[in-house]
Amino acid sequence: MNKNSQVETEKGQLEQINWKVTGMDCANCALTISAYLKKQGMQQVTVNPVSGEVLFEKNGTKIPEDVLKKGITDLGYTVLAADAPPGPAKKGMNKFLRYLLICAPFTLLLMMHMLPVHMHWLMNPWLQLVLCLPVYMTGMHFFGRSAWKSLVNGIPNMNVLIALGASAAFIYSLAGTLFNLGEHYLFYETTATIITLVFFGNYLEDISVATTQNA
Repeated sequence: MNKNSQVETEKGQLEQINWKVTGMDCANCALTISAYLKKQGMQQVTVNPVSGEVLFEKNGTKIPEDVLKKGITDLGYTVLAADAPPGPAKKGMNKFLRYLLICAPFTLLLMMHMLPVHMHWLMNPWLQLVLCLPVYMTGMHFFGRSAWKSLVNGIPNMNVLIALGASAAFIYSLAGTLFNLGEHYLFYETTATIITLVFFGNYLEDISVATTQNA
C-alpha cells in the first residue's frame, strides 16, 4: 500500500510516505531499510518488520520515490504497488522452503560420514566438493547477492556474515582438495550446514511473520 499525506509542522508542509514492503523477516531487515532511508535524507523513519509497514517523511528532499523504491529493491525487498490488496500476496511455495529442499539432501549426505557406520567413500574430497557445490551456489545466490548489494549501498546486513562464514569454509576446503592436504582440511559439511540451517531458520521466521500478518 502506497499513500501520501500532508502533515502540518511548525516549519510548513512535510510529505509523509506510507509504504508496504515485503521480504522483511527479521529486525535486521527493518534496520537495513531504515538505515538506507535515513542515509537518503528521510526523517521520522519507522519500519515494522511484522506488518511490513514503512513510514517516513521526505522533509523537502528532491529524491524521487522511484529512486527510493529501487534502492530498497536493490537491498532485496519489494515495495508493493499502490493498488496492491492488503495482506500477504505471496502464493506458491515459500522461497526459503524451496532453498531448504534443494540444500538439505546434499547436506545430509555430507554429514553421513559422522555416523558410527563407517562410510569411507564419503571421505573422498572430490565427492564432497561435488555434493557441497549445489548448496554453496544456492546459498550464494541468495545470501551472497544480498550481502553484496548491502555492502555496495554501505549498509552491511547479516547476510554478509553468513556469506563470509560459508565462503571461508568452502575456500579452505577447496584449497585442501586441490593441494591434497588430507581430510583434516575438509570442511565442506560445515559450509553446507551453515547455509542449510540459516535457510531453515529463515523459513520458520517467515512462517511466523506471515501468520502474524494474516492475524
